Amino acid sequence: MSTETTTTVPPAPAPADRSEELVNRLLKLPEQTKLDLAALLLDSVREGFTSLAESEKRDTDLIRSRLEELMSGKVELLDANEVVAKLKARYSKEKAS
Repeated sequence: MSTETTTTVPPAPAPADRSEELVNRLLKLPEQTKLDLAALLLDSVREGFTSLAESEKRDTDLIRSRLEELMSGKVELLDANEVVAKLKARYSKEKAS
């Protein structure tokens, strides 16, 4: 009887399916379009949506829930001028350090 331990190594994940034609077309897009697409793809990974419709529904649901919290008094709306003033003060102190 052997006391040797064997380790099972899971198979490596398959490489991403890259259509060279698609990638080349995407790389030719204008810079801002590529930045927007990159942000959308990162959001899809973080949030798990798989279509634009699903992404838009999540955005709509989030906005609706935030408005409901605001209208119910559960949260208080911040004054934009106060927020900007606090940020300026905070970062001017950090810059001086």
